[in-house]
Amino acid sequence: MSARRLPPPPRAPLPFSLPTFTGTRLANGVAVRAARWGRRPTVAVAVLFPGAGSAADPPAREGMAEITGDTFLGGTRRRNARELGEALDDLAAILEVSTGSDSSVARLFVLEKDLDEGLALLAEVLTESTFPEDEFEKNRRRQIDVLAEQRSEPDFLARERLLDRLYPGHPYGRLTSTEKGLASLSQGDIAAFAASRFSLANATLILAGAADPDALLYAAERAFGGLPAGVLSPPAAVPPPPAIPGFSIHLVNRPGSVQTNLLFARPALARRHPRFTTALVANQSLGGGASSRLFHVLREERSLTYGAYSSVSARVAGGQFGASIDCRTEVTREACAGLFDLIRAYASEGPTAEEHDRSRKYLLGSFPIPRETPGGVAQDEITRLLHGLPEDEWATWRDRVNDVSREEAFLTAQEFFDPATGILAAVGDAKLIRPVLESFGETTLWDADGPRS
Repeated sequence: MSARRLPPPPRAPLPFSLPTFTGTRLANGVAVRAARWGRRPTVAVAVLFPGAGSAADPPAREGMAEITGDTFLGGTRRRNARELGEALDDLAAILEVSTGSDSSVARLFVLEKDLDEGLALLAEVLTESTFPEDEFEKNRRRQIDVLAEQRSEPDFLARERLLDRLYPGHPYGRLTSTEKGLASLSQGDIAAFAASRFSLANATLILAGAADPDALLYAAERAFGGLPAGVLSPPAAVPPPPAIPGFSIHLVNRPGSVQTNLLFARPALARRHPRFTTALVANQSLGGGASSRLFHVLREERSLTYGAYSSVSARVAGGQFGASIDCRTEVTREACAGLFDLIRAYASEGPTAEEHDRSRKYLLGSFPIPRETPGGVAQDEITRLLHGLPEDEWATWRDRVNDVSREEAFLTAQEFFDPATGILAAVGDAKLIRPVLESFGETTLWDADGPRS
């Protein structure tokens, strides 16, 4: 047999320059940003509505933002839902309104030659939607059915309980809408929500494509410049997340389950925190992919799971570090202990020199991939505007990643990854795994709807 050959070492990252966005404000006050990017004859358009996400759902109306976004395409003063769909099909265009926690975004993907018609349709949807009763009711019922299906999935139950306990009483504590919230909504509720939260005066229109940025700005002015922008009402600030005292365990009972889902999370950094990039580098070594420590030890060496990962995620008012592992019920103790031992050791020692070097190279090399298309750079601009990041956030990102030292990664992990504080959510057969979990700490038992004991 021939000797096993090792893969060649990775080369230095190739140069990669992102476009600069040009900004203007239309006569009616609508903010517009445009950039030249890509070679394909398509344009990615996005309209960012900060403060129009699920965090703005009124109490007992959970799901309002999501159903509002879904119903925008239900009909306008000129066309019903079917006619809107046909108009988009005629242009081979995609138009959608999606909702996150801190914002909603309307997105349009259209051929450059059809940009004027596509923008006119987008403007019509955003300013003339009538939110018909039948379309509203269809979307509400569909979402209730989706929730019923999701509650059969252990990963959903774990994430739902994790967020509920990580952000108690806070808007970020809701994973999705609730059945009670959806049942309480009316067509008038979502029409009023759209009028107040989806005002163009609060929005930013973003365009990216192969065309000259000035041409994109002029097209935006033709479609949106003569529209009433609505009332300028800056979104209410989301309150800071509450402090989490110590460590607690929450078990969602799933009788008969042959698997245990374990999700851990603790408060970490907001996206605009100056050490957020450092936290991403530190996390990559711990659990950011198949070459990370968690994956290598828990899957490759100990065969406890198909995969173990960690992540750093952020919202406008806060952020979290999290880790997860799914395992067979009979190895729950070993998997849970292994997960926490590895995180604890990493927080106390940081990455090895080899881990740190590999993580930086991966992040530097993979950075261009999601930014190859106009939609990718438009999404970057959405993120930058939503989180109040500097103009050069993405132009300097690879330099900042490259400059992160192993000591800086260690100190960030020590402060933000330590599992002495946080929430462990588990889903599995309580009869079998509750005694196991209680050996790690006091365990609260839940079902899909709330506490049991």
